[in-house]
Parts: sequence; structure tokens; C-alpha cells
Amino acid sequence: MTTRWIIGLASGSSADGVDAALLEVTGWGLEMQVRLARALQQPYGPELQALIQQVSVAQACETRQVGLLHRLLGETFAAAARSIADQASLSLHKVQCIGCPGHTVWHETEGRFPSTLALGMAAVVAERCGVTTVHDFRARDLAVGGLGVPLAALTDYLLFRHAEENRVVLHLGGLARAVYLPAGARLMDILGFETGPCSVLLDALMRQLTSGRASFDAGGKYAVQGKCLEPLLRDWLRHPALQRRPPRCVPSQEFGDHFAAQILSQAHEHQAGPHDLLCTATHFVARCITQALERFLPRQQRIDRVLLSGGGARNGLLWQLLGQQLAGTVVQRSDEAGIPADVRKALSFGVLAALTLDGVPGNVPPATGAAGSRLLGSLTPGSHTNWAHCLAWMAARLMPSVDEDNEE
Repeated sequence: MTTRWIIGLASGSSADGVDAALLEVTGWGLEMQVRLARALQQPYGPELQALIQQVSVAQACETRQVGLLHRLLGETFAAAARSIADQASLSLHKVQCIGCPGHTVWHETEGRFPSTLALGMAAVVAERCGVTTVHDFRARDLAVGGLGVPLAALTDYLLFRHAEENRVVLHLGGLARAVYLPAGARLMDILGFETGPCSVLLDALMRQLTSGRASFDAGGKYAVQGKCLEPLLRDWLRHPALQRRPPRCVPSQEFGDHFAAQILSQAHEHQAGPHDLLCTATHFVARCITQALERFLPRQQRIDRVLLSGGGARNGLLWQLLGQQLAGTVVQRSDEAGIPADVRKALSFGVLAALTLDGVPGNVPPATGAAGSRLLGSLTPGSHTNWAHCLAWMAARLMPSVDEDNEE
């Protein structure tokens, strides 16, 4: 079977750097087999990180800043792709395509015209690497009435489904996203939704509690020193965004700096110290997850295993709470299923890029709420030779369906 090389990139809401995954893919479409050959994390410099924070906040920012960040992120993504190929001693001439979703600075699914904006100039990635770059994945799902999340539902199906276990793949990023894969799952059986906030809240609260000196609570070491304030927890769980049924996208701006500021204003009333607030917020994240799983997954089927990915998988208190609240369910990092938790997102976008070149829709309508399945992403050609190879590959994959149409 044909083997090809794909690079997947990702930049999470924590804005700490670019994750890159080098994939060896055998076969194509829904029959592909994926092996992670190499992974790396390339940190952002302080100035770039500060610019991301400035552009990502809800308040107005200068158009010049957005344009500059778009270019700088493109250069950074390109550097990460080149670095991972160099580390693997693999020529970029052998890479078929790069999946580069960019860094999402805005994603709004409410109202008449849902919108999304991810920065990272794909033309720069394609130019610096000479490799066709697939980007802007979420926009097509939004255009067909979907929420644009969770886009990892199909890649999770390819990578994590099991013949005998009911599994949940839980990504703990800025928001917590769950994908349910029942035993022996078919595509139509996949469920997916956002359960609630995760690091978007915990990091915002940590920044405000420390006046910006710390951007996150490493491992949950401060939160574990506090106590959970149940009255606060019950109040937060009544938030309207958490009452919606799937398909659902939880607005990250609802649980960022503004929500963290409200929490601080409640501290005096409840005689809460910083550790108590962090502890309660971590309980809130865990409770949002477990309540959503209880409400929205088939009740007659128990969850056998939960696989954690994303930066939140390093939070020891959050992990402990999930284990307690999901009693009888194995809770472990996705590493145990062969996919490192820190690279699952980058790997997913590499697989989605491969599916696009294969002519296979990458969204799962029951998970995103889209009106139909669609090919995802826009393509920016690489070098003349690389683009010619991509065109030949796509023509070979699509030719059977063209012949069948002609016969009809």
C-alpha cells in the first residue's frame, strides 16, 4: 500500500507554542493507518505570546496587529514544520501536505452569521516549506450550518475506536471537548460536543489572582491546596451556556477574563482565598464534564474508558476529580492508546489534511450540527512538483466516482 508523509500543526488556546506531528500514513480515506513518527513543541517567544493575547481578547485591537500576527504565526508554523522534518532527517520534498489550522483568535457560533478567525498565513507555510498546505478547516463546517467543533470527531474515530469498549476521548484545552465512540462504532454512532470551560477559565483566574505573574496553575498545585465552595459551584453550573443540548459550542469568551473577574468579586462574600477559588474552578470544570457525559450520552451504555489529551491532562487535581466522579471508568492519558496527549490535536489536523486530499469529508454532522458532510479546508499549493503530485493523488482518488457518474 502507498505510504506518504504528512505534517500536522496546532496552536492551542494557552498560546504557549506550536505543536507539530510528523505522520506516516498508509492507505487512504477511512481505511488509512496512521503512525506518529515524530512530535515536537516549539514555544512562542514572549513578544509573540503577548501579541497573541492582545489580539485574542474581545476588546478592539488594531488591524495592523492582526495582520502582523497573521504573518508572524505563518513564519512560526513554517519553522515548526521544517524543524520536525529536520529532526526526523526527512526531506520536505517527501512530505505530501501540511495541515495548518492556524491559531483561533475568534470563534462565534451565535446569531445569524456565525464566524471564525484563525491566524497563521498559509501562503508563508507553503512558500517556506514548498509543501501544499491545508488550512481554515472550521469555516466550511460553519458555512453548512455546523458549529465548527469538535472537528476531531472523525480522526478520533480512526485512531481510538475499539471493538469492545465504549470510549470517550476528552480534549482538555481552552474548552473541554468530548467525542463518544461506542464499542464497534460506525460513523453514524459518533457523538461529540463541548462540555464547558477548561484552561480558558483556569488560566484567566490564575492570571488575575497573580496580577499576571503566572499564566497557569502548573499541575493544579495551588488548586489542590484549597477547598471547593459548593454555593459558588452550584451558581456557576446554572450558567445558560451549559444548559444547551448538543450539538453545542460553549462560547469561550463567556468563561474567560470577565468570568474570572466576577469570581474575584465573589471571593469576599464567600470568604474565599485564592486557593479556594482555584479549587472551586477546577471542580467546576470537572463537574461540567461529568454532568454533560451523564446527560448527553446513551444511559444504557456505560463508559469503559476515558482518554485525556490537551494541556489539562497535566492537571493532577482535575484528573483526580474526573476519576472520582466517573467511578468504575478507566481514566488515562491518550498515550495509553498510542497517541501522546500533547500531540493529539496536531495529529488530528494532519489526518484531516490527508482526508481532504483523499476527497473524504472531514466533519461529522451529528457532532458539529452541520447540515451535511463536507471536504474541509482551503488548499495553498506548495512547490510546482509538490502541487503536481498532490493533483495526481487527488485525481487518482476521485477518478472512480467520476467514472461512475459518467456510467449513470
